[in-house]
Amino acid sequence: MGIRDRIEAAFERWGRFVFRNARSTIAFMLLLTLGLGTQLPELYLDTGSEAFLKKTDPVRVTYERFQEQFGREGVVLIAIEPPQVFDLAFLEKLRAFHEDLENEVPYLEDITSLINARSTRGEADELIVEDLMEDWPQDAAALAEIEQRALANPLYRNFLLSENGRITTVMIETETYSSQDSTEELLADFEESEAPEAQAGTTRIYLTGDENNALVQAVYGVIERYRGPDFRVHVAGQPVLMEEISTAISRDMMRFVALSLLTIAALLWILFRRLSGVTLPLIVVSLSLLSTLALMAASGVPITIPTQILPSFLLAVGVGAAIHILAIFYQARRSGADREGAIARALGHSGLAIAMTSLTTAGGLLSFMAAELAPIAEFGLFAPIGVMISFVYTVVMLPALLAVVPLHDKASAARAERPLLDRLLVFFGDTATRYAWTVVVVSAALLGVSFAGMSRLALSHHPINWFEETHPFRVATETIDNEFQGTMSLEMLVRTDIENGLHDPELLSRLDELRVYLEGVEHQGIRVGKTISLADILKEIHQALNENRPEYYAIPQDRQLVAQELLLFENSGSDDLEDVVDSQFSTARFTLRVPFINAVYYPPFIAQVETSFNEALQGRAVVEATGMTTVMTRTITAVMTSMTRSYIIALLVITPLMIFLLGSFRTGLLSMVPNLFPIIVTLGLMGWLDFPIDAFTLMIGCIAIGLAVDDTIHFMHNFQRYYSASGDAPWAVHETLQTTGRALFFTSLVLSAGFFIYMFSSMQNIFHFGLLTGFCILTAFLADVLLAPALMVLVRGRSPLLESEPLVSQGVSQ
Repeated sequence: MGIRDRIEAAFERWGRFVFRNARSTIAFMLLLTLGLGTQLPELYLDTGSEAFLKKTDPVRVTYERFQEQFGREGVVLIAIEPPQVFDLAFLEKLRAFHEDLENEVPYLEDITSLINARSTRGEADELIVEDLMEDWPQDAAALAEIEQRALANPLYRNFLLSENGRITTVMIETETYSSQDSTEELLADFEESEAPEAQAGTTRIYLTGDENNALVQAVYGVIERYRGPDFRVHVAGQPVLMEEISTAISRDMMRFVALSLLTIAALLWILFRRLSGVTLPLIVVSLSLLSTLALMAASGVPITIPTQILPSFLLAVGVGAAIHILAIFYQARRSGADREGAIARALGHSGLAIAMTSLTTAGGLLSFMAAELAPIAEFGLFAPIGVMISFVYTVVMLPALLAVVPLHDKASAARAERPLLDRLLVFFGDTATRYAWTVVVVSAALLGVSFAGMSRLALSHHPINWFEETHPFRVATETIDNEFQGTMSLEMLVRTDIENGLHDPELLSRLDELRVYLEGVEHQGIRVGKTISLADILKEIHQALNENRPEYYAIPQDRQLVAQELLLFENSGSDDLEDVVDSQFSTARFTLRVPFINAVYYPPFIAQVETSFNEALQGRAVVEATGMTTVMTRTITAVMTSMTRSYIIALLVITPLMIFLLGSFRTGLLSMVPNLFPIIVTLGLMGWLDFPIDAFTLMIGCIAIGLAVDDTIHFMHNFQRYYSASGDAPWAVHETLQTTGRALFFTSLVLSAGFFIYMFSSMQNIFHFGLLTGFCILTAFLADVLLAPALMVLVRGRSPLLESEPLVSQGVSQ
């Protein structure tokens, strides 16, 4: 007895054991599921762009260090388009709007608009730093004076006012840390000398997704009270993007799960026409899904943008194994076997095959663990865990349920329909064996066309394009980008590593020269709309202290004078310096406002900016790029690295498993052809349709190879069985499709339907993922019933049996 025979016998004995201990098995599995289920309330969403990067990624580490020093970079950016900005009626309404936001929006750190914009001026020898509208205008003359001061202030342009002065903004800076974070209170208990050590050992909790969503929803609530023809509002910014994605995920996940359950139930009913054939698989896959999500919650791993597909994915994948078990079980019952014998036969016949399909699927998914993108790596951990949990529930819970639930052992109502599908599947196989070379040549031609399509593939990471063109957030972002030349920030950290190193007039002058240069740079559609730095504030102070004369809007060239003027500004009561420089004046923040476009265009732009800084500063300071732009840029480079690495690992894991299962090195390698064929065809289709490679579509290949190999395993497993018995490849193909063809067809149908459901998503990236993965699975099925039979005949040799005498159906069916 070979090793495969011994494994199949062990599965058969396991089936008998479960039958005899069915009730205790069910009780144990339910208790286990309930125990794990207690962790489910801890599951949460994380939709931040930095969540794409692992916590140890240097780009993310730098970004979080930046936020600790200067606060949360992302702001809620509200652009308001009135008939006229400097109109007293509008300004009254803007003041009320500003105050309502300030009073009603939770987790708000600061709010800036024309109402409280900083206005710095000098009177005699006094530096006055006050709000632009500190003295509310009472007449046209006062209003005209304010308008003149606002339009003349360089800091307001493309920041609080659009270039043409038609649109104004309100900017809401959110709190950096969550209200759940008790670090500040803990640090307060330490003496000043002990605080740094305490802080070093403490992990801060950033504003949570729920808190961010509450803030954005409150903003929307206030906006709706003011929105009108004279108060047209556009809302953009990183917090809004996070809230929109979070809302879409929450809505789509529920929709996906509901549609998955309905679709699976409908297909199971068509296949089995039995209540038990519908309910039992759904019970098994639902319990395995809950257990997997509970493990995620217990591990502190959140639901992210990519991992939102996990629930419906596991539902579709888990049902496939149950279909194979139930198909053989019902067939055995119709053949007269008792329940114990039917359960034992089902596990003995399909147990090894579904074990191998689970391992190969898990192996394909495990390749994602090597991904540099955090959510993809997390998917690569918990998706395989979910697949193996589903396998355990299928071979433990399903046979136990079959042992105790009432069953009506009658012929399926679909018997009259069955021969048509069987004949169609057998026709495919017979055609492939008769015209094997034709099938191979046509397949090769398709591969050629696909390789041509693959040459058109392009990378992309553009969250704005995940939304429909008419989506309010996308419209708002594009509008603000056009009017203000940017809704994102590239942050340059300038470190002198010397206390008061930023009092150096030469260094500050060079930062100011960089402003002039960078605001004129344009690279592949990227244009810097605005820069903000310590140099801008210092020029403002210097002008105010010199009778507000325009020629003094410059950097003072005396180090002592720089220190004195900055000290005067600090003593004026303004805390605005905290936004651009640290308390030691050793590290400064230089902000570049840039448009929200495809991150693939940013790496050369960022490299050019870094080169400009290094050349201008000439060793006076160390420069480091950070901000959301760098996070998105790092994401797109990680996509390409992760894709290449994951595909290679998937092949290295799955190929040996195929060789082991089929017991032949040559046949195992050959079986990988129908597995790779659908992936290449799908990547080619992506290229011809101009669908980009992003954090979602990169997963298609590894998911598809893990799933496509399932049907290949079932086909090859049964082909080997029939070929060993007859030595005739065409006959073995015929009998394989006669006996397992329907199960292959319906598992492919269930899986593809499970992915096509993602086409109902409100986000374009998920739509593309669902369409392409569903297409890939159907292509894999066709490869298994056409290309695989043709290859087997060409390798094993042709027999005249099919041509000389009719085949007698073995009558093995569901």
